[in-house]
Amino acid sequence: MADNFTGQYIHAGCLHVYKDQPLIAPSLLDSCENRRWYFFQRASDNLPEHLGLPAEIQYLLLQSVLAPFASLFKQGWIRLAFSTQPVPADSEATGRIRVYLLPHDVNRSMYSLPGELTKPTITLLRQLDYSSECWWGQEYGRLPKPIKSGASVLTLFNEVPSPDPRPESVSNRNLQWAMRCLLESQVPGLISTLYPYQGRSAAIMLQRELEQDRIVDLRLHLAIDQAGRTWYYDDITGDILQDPRFYDRVRGGILAEEMGLGKTLICLALILSTKSEPTRPPDPFIAKTPPRERVGSLVDMAAAAANKHSVAWRPYFEAFKAQGYDYERCIRALTIPQNRASFNITNPELERRRSYRVAPHKVPSREVFLSYVTLIVVPSNLVKQWKNEISKHTTGLNVLILVKNDPIPCVAELLQYDIVLFSETRFVCIIRELGSEEDSSSGHRCPLEYIHFKRCIIDEGHKLGNGSRASKTDVLRVIERLEVSARWAVTGTPSRGLYGVEANELVGMDASRGDSSLGDPKIDLRLKQERVDLKRIGNLAVNYFKVRPWANLSNELGDSAANWTTYVKEYDRSDCLANTLNSLLIRHRISDVSTLLPPVKEKVVILDGSYQDQLSLNLFSMMIIFNSVQSQRTDLDYFFHERQRKSLLQLVKNLRQASFFGGVFFSAAEIVKAVETAQEFLDKGEIPISHEDEVLLKKAIEFGKLAAKNTLKDVSNRFHAMPLYLQDFPGERGKSWSLDDKEAEDGFVCTEAGLIRSLQNYLNPCIDSPVGLRLILDSGRLDQQGTSVRALALAAVSDTDRSMISQSPQAAALAGNTALGDDSRASRKSQNYSGIQTNSTAVEIRTDPGVAASPIEIPRPLAKTRIVSTVSAKLSYLIDSIVKYQDDEQILIFYDNENIAFYLASVLEIVSHIIRSCGVQY
Repeated sequence: MADNFTGQYIHAGCLHVYKDQPLIAPSLLDSCENRRWYFFQRASDNLPEHLGLPAEIQYLLLQSVLAPFASLFKQGWIRLAFSTQPVPADSEATGRIRVYLLPHDVNRSMYSLPGELTKPTITLLRQLDYSSECWWGQEYGRLPKPIKSGASVLTLFNEVPSPDPRPESVSNRNLQWAMRCLLESQVPGLISTLYPYQGRSAAIMLQRELEQDRIVDLRLHLAIDQAGRTWYYDDITGDILQDPRFYDRVRGGILAEEMGLGKTLICLALILSTKSEPTRPPDPFIAKTPPRERVGSLVDMAAAAANKHSVAWRPYFEAFKAQGYDYERCIRALTIPQNRASFNITNPELERRRSYRVAPHKVPSREVFLSYVTLIVVPSNLVKQWKNEISKHTTGLNVLILVKNDPIPCVAELLQYDIVLFSETRFVCIIRELGSEEDSSSGHRCPLEYIHFKRCIIDEGHKLGNGSRASKTDVLRVIERLEVSARWAVTGTPSRGLYGVEANELVGMDASRGDSSLGDPKIDLRLKQERVDLKRIGNLAVNYFKVRPWANLSNELGDSAANWTTYVKEYDRSDCLANTLNSLLIRHRISDVSTLLPPVKEKVVILDGSYQDQLSLNLFSMMIIFNSVQSQRTDLDYFFHERQRKSLLQLVKNLRQASFFGGVFFSAAEIVKAVETAQEFLDKGEIPISHEDEVLLKKAIEFGKLAAKNTLKDVSNRFHAMPLYLQDFPGERGKSWSLDDKEAEDGFVCTEAGLIRSLQNYLNPCIDSPVGLRLILDSGRLDQQGTSVRALALAAVSDTDRSMISQSPQAAALAGNTALGDDSRASRKSQNYSGIQTNSTAVEIRTDPGVAASPIEIPRPLAKTRIVSTVSAKLSYLIDSIVKYQDDEQILIFYDNENIAFYLASVLEIVSHIIRSCGVQY
């Protein structure tokens, strides 16, 4: 009878009854036999008297320990049973209550829980003791275990399993064959041989694209009830299910292999493995071909049918061509517009964005063509790298590269390509060219919107996490307008905090839990970084990959919205985070690939700073001394006042950059003004200071006077450039190309990278013409050109200064007329003057494989010219090391400031020009 009473219910867990909870007289409990279960009953229940709990005890329990859940019992969502058992002397428990839960999908019909019962259900799920020991009365006083793993994001990231593709488990024979080709590195069109780990990653990527798996709703906990049956529940929404909800797995994910493991090659292998496979229309759309006015030829009808059913016809004709058979007529029939396959997309009704609301309008449907095209979007500074990798590792790919202001071809032309490669700057321009989605009603669309892409690959894809659901990046806004079968992001670090393996992991720490380690600056910083990581991963999952349930919308029928922040951040559901990472990430654990990588030899090189390095850093010390003494280290105008945090952070950032090159910080006028203010403060003596402060102030004043007269310091700031020295300037006259407007002294000219690059371009036509070079030198044209270029360089800096003054708010005044220092002009100059782009935190330096094999004979006036030094010890060391190792090594340089990258790239551009033009090593 009891089994019939609870047959449809889940035998979930128990609640404890403690001595201080219900005021039940011992005489009442005497009526209940120990170790026997008595069921709570409602008026409609027909239980035998010996199974029912006495009404008075039931009433007292429902008024005390069960009060929050009484409404659930009355409406039949739970069944309850009570038992008293022998109590140990040291136990606080007097009994326990079994809880039986009615699943919301009972009899495979989904019942909706009334809104007022949601909160009691959530509370009950979190308070239950799910242990079998408690259910069968073997233990007292057990508390419910929290459903949390407590693992940090970094720990879960590093615990993602390495790819383990199993072609034999795949039912699709074509997919089986393609996966084996990748694993064995036998991909048609792939020149290079894949490492085993690269083949495994590519095979899993292919499987993710072509085999549509279903995964259990990531919000649900899997549990086994006391009768041995599986069930699922969500302790945040209160859902209780017999059977799980399923979602389609994302087609795509994050290729997150470590740097240097060949992520670009893996992507190219994936593209080649499906080069001949056209896309299929997504559900529920059906492919069609254009209607014919009359019956077509047999060839046209066969071609249309092949395209309509996405038949991979290319390999057959390529094989026939290799055997000497030509089927050009068939190929032409398969590719002409009249036989191409497409499907129609009807957009939902859109409400006009006006202050006055009018009836929604419909956007006209659009015809989208099936294609072979892979769309790739990369940072502008990586376009050349992708181009080189494609030519180095592959053959037979038809590639279109679009950068800067390149126009997008028409649809018919785009459909001929295997890869359309966009620079990020060109790609984001599409959204500005198109305007709003509402504008598409007038038919103003981009050609990309009429193509169903096989996949979209975003290099450096972690940047997609910068947006949010309400404010998306321009790249995301463009992608949302396109039809794409699979979406991939390529990045070694989906968020900034996910670098490698940490020795001391954060184990679920949170400031709200009162952890004993709180207050430690390192721990606080890591906690903040972890919250940023969680947010960025959530943005990626929701906005780009559309991972269910996180991308669910609140107005979707038959489903519920799931807020990433609520689950992962507020309730620390790290199981949701782990499952999401596992469903998206493709990466090998370091332990699985470490033997395939060359050993890492770490060497710390300590450099003695140059005179200009020491001068620049000491200028910051001077400003800090001036400020500290004159503010008396207490007022709001003190660098280190708690209200000056922004100024302090800027100061620290500038100091970090100045350790590479700081000559641009502090103009001569700023130095003189700060020195005069300090001297006046000292002479007046109105504010008493200690002897130590007086000595510090006098030393700082003397240093400031010395620095204000330093010529190199002055020209560094005026040109906002890093001075370089040229030896044996062509024609021995370098005044017009110098920063200090001086003739060469002892054969050396002080100049900078931008001027040298202009000099190279100007003299390049004479690189192998001694007569032409002598004519330029003797006629004075070289001096005239130098004067013009030098004036343009100064004008570029002045224009940037005026722009910054008009756009930037004035900084708060600091004591002693002290300045923080500013180098923002260099980044503006890098865009307007030299045109060098620095959009990544890692620059890959490569020797151009197209370098001339043999050197040419250079005219004597140029052959002697040398770059002998820079004013930065770090830059000089880096350039020397690059030149030394560039023949035999691939070199990666990391930096934390775009201006540093600009200075470095400027000199590297000069060196690479020498190699390309002259065919000689620098």
